[in-house]
Parts: sequence; C-alpha cells; structure tokens
Amino acid sequence: MIIPDRRGKNNGITTEMVKTIIDVAKEWKTQKRRLRERSFTDHIRKEHNIDLSRKTVSDILIANDLHRVSTRRRRPRFYQSIRQTVPNGLISIDGSEITLIIDHVPYTFNLEMAVDVRSYCHSAFHVGNTETSKEVIRVIEEHIVNHGLPLGILADHRSGNLSSETLSYLNGKGIDLVPAGPGNPKGNGTIEGAFSELKETIGNIRLDTSSPRALAKSILKIIVSLYIRMRNKIPRTGEKATPIETIKLTVSEEERKKLREHYQKRIKKTDDPDMNSKLDRLDWIIRNHNLEIDEPSYKRAQKCIAAYELAAIAGSEEAFLVAIRRDNGRCTLPYFFGILRNKQQEMDDDAYREYCIKRYDYNSILERNRKRKETEAQSTTTVGDLVSMLQSALSAQYEYIREICIRQVERMVKTLKNNYRYTGILKKKIADAIGKINELSLSQKKEAMKLVEQFLT
Repeated sequence: MIIPDRRGKNNGITTEMVKTIIDVAKEWKTQKRRLRERSFTDHIRKEHNIDLSRKTVSDILIANDLHRVSTRRRRPRFYQSIRQTVPNGLISIDGSEITLIIDHVPYTFNLEMAVDVRSYCHSAFHVGNTETSKEVIRVIEEHIVNHGLPLGILADHRSGNLSSETLSYLNGKGIDLVPAGPGNPKGNGTIEGAFSELKETIGNIRLDTSSPRALAKSILKIIVSLYIRMRNKIPRTGEKATPIETIKLTVSEEERKKLREHYQKRIKKTDDPDMNSKLDRLDWIIRNHNLEIDEPSYKRAQKCIAAYELAAIAGSEEAFLVAIRRDNGRCTLPYFFGILRNKQQEMDDDAYREYCIKRYDYNSILERNRKRKETEAQSTTTVGDLVSMLQSALSAQYEYIREICIRQVERMVKTLKNNYRYTGILKKKIADAIGKINELSLSQKKEAMKLVEQFLT
C-alpha cells in the first residue's frame, strides 16, 4: 500500500505564512535584534496573527538559514519499561546508601535489596559496607532460599551487578540478566521506588549512644526487617492480594517458558549490531597510539562509545590524527571523546537541519505547490476529454471496450455536472464540441448526445 505524502498540507502552514515569518526575521536581523524563539513567536502572533508553536517557527527559521540548529540528544537512549506478568519471574536488585548518626558521627552502609517486579514483594536484603558482587550474590541466594529460582534479574550497569563473578553465578543458576541501561533510573524503577518508600518510612536515624559500629549495623537490620515485613502485608494500590500472597501464586511451566523467551528477545533487541565494530575501533585507537588507561576507565569508554554512530567515530579518528600531529600532548582518550562528542553533535544538527529544509524551506514549498497545481490541472476533466472518450466508445470494435468507455463517460459527465451551476450550459458546450468532430457520422453524433443526456438527468 502506497501512502501519499501529505506533509505540509494538513497542518495549516501556508506559503504566505512562511514568507511573512522569513520577512519579519530578516527585518529583525537588519535591526540587529536577536532572534529568541519565545519573543519572536509572540511577536508574529500579536502583530501578524500567525499562531504557531515555538518549535514550528524555529524549524521554519532553520530551514531558511535564519536560525542556528541546536539539538539536545541524551545518550544513552531511554530504555523501555519491563513488562512483567508472572510472580517471581523478574527480580529487581540494586543497592543504596543508608546513613546512621550515632553521637553525631555518621556511619554509612550499603543496603542491597531485591524486589519482585510483579508482586512488589521485598524478598531479600543484605547490609554491607560497599556494593560488591558478593553482596549481590548474597541477596540472590537469600531470595532463592525464600521463594525459589527467578527467571531473570533486573539490574543497572554497576560493577557489582555486571562483574564476572556475578555473571558466572547467574549462568550457573540459569538466571537471565536483563539490563536496565546505564544512567537510566526509570528502567529499574521497581527497586528505586522501593528504596524511596523505605527511606521515607524510616526517615533519619539518630542515636545518642557510645555503641560501636556493630550496634549501628544491627539496628539497621532490625529496622529494615520491620519495614519489609510490614510492607509485604499491605496490598498495592488497585490490588486485593498482598505482595507476600501474590509471590506465592502457582504459575504453569508454560507461562514461565513464554516469559523467559520474552526476556531473551528483549536482551537480543537491545544488542547493537555495530557494537563489535565500535569496540574494535576503540581498541585500535588505544593500541595504535599507546594510550595509558586503567580498567575502570576502559569499561566506561566501552559503554560510552556504544552510544555514538560509526560515522561519527570514523570522522573523530581523522580529526584526532590531525590534532595529535600538531600537539602530541593531546594524545589522550578524554581528548578523543571530546572530539567524538562534538562530531556527533554536528551530525545530529545536520540531520535536523536537513529535516527542516525538506519541510519548511520557502523555495521547496513553492515547488511543491507548483507540482500540486500541475497535477490537479492534469487530473481535471474537461469537455474535450469527455468528447474524446465518447468518440472512443462509439468507434470501438469490441463490446467490452465500448462498455468500459461508456462507464468512463458516465463518471466524466457527473464530474463536469458538479462544476457547472446550470446543466443547460454544459449540454450546449458538449453538443458544440461533438458537432465539430468530422470523424463521426450524424447517427453517431446523435447517439453520443443521447448518452450525455442520459447521464445528465
């Protein structure tokens, strides 16, 4: 099915509106006034009665080289939310810092906690000093002891969640790791919401005592245990069953299998087909230029380079080579990523500028209007076209061709009838045109007029 391009035809933006905006913007430039989107849009709305959004006005100015392109694209991209229908299918895990103040001395701990996405059941937790792979594995083991094996673990891109020790443990248990995306708290919103409710419930903990750190840790364990027990007994909004009841619901193995396939498809969907090429380019830059880099910085570089396009990476490599030839002190990985960020921004701006030109460039709009008028003129039925079709119908040798032509004559007569206020004038024009045809006999001309009169009534 071919969908016609109706761009610019249904949104009420006319050629005159674009011309007015261009003229007013040029006048502002002559007066050395700065084109600010809000003030300029308000001006044309009040003074010229053009009611358009700031974005549309900005696109028109960009398309006609009167405004600078400034795109803002967050990288990495936003991740879709996780769909969850089976209890104890997907478990959200994360850590958060909890601080206790004892005798005006703050003690900070890492609270690692697991929450079932479907039931919102707080299934396990562990209090430690820092967020490490051991803490993550301890929480998963506690969840397995209490509720059995889950299908997948939803976690962010922190080192404790993606370490080789954690990944090997999950593979050994047959648990899929579903990534939530770096720098994207909404992708792991279940556990983030759980920590928010926890901290809101317990508030600030201050103890005036000379107890040691172990006492602070034990108190925190008691408080968290109390919160989890109470929270699991309260149903969520819109649900009748409590989280502890929901997570214990029995689900068929077929449903769990379908959900596991869904998670695996989602994991494959998030894979970048060009990821290997991007990582190879990064390794080549580091190896070819002998860049000094530690392991955490290297992992961060791998995550960052995945968010850029291959064309931007290739262009950045050329600019990087030119830069280090001029000054060898620029031969560092941060300098390369600075070039890459600027190059990607230029590509985004160019792509948006091209989009604006295709849609709102004044000359392009005039050209589209001209082509549309030509098309409409070609598709308009005239009396001459009708007479030519009548001649073809009367001179056809085969009956089926004659029937096709007569049906076309009927449609053309009805179209012409809608364009005339009085059918008598149309009838006279058709009769005069038929009378001028020398190739038809008198009987054929009479038959043609009978057909016209039949379709005019």
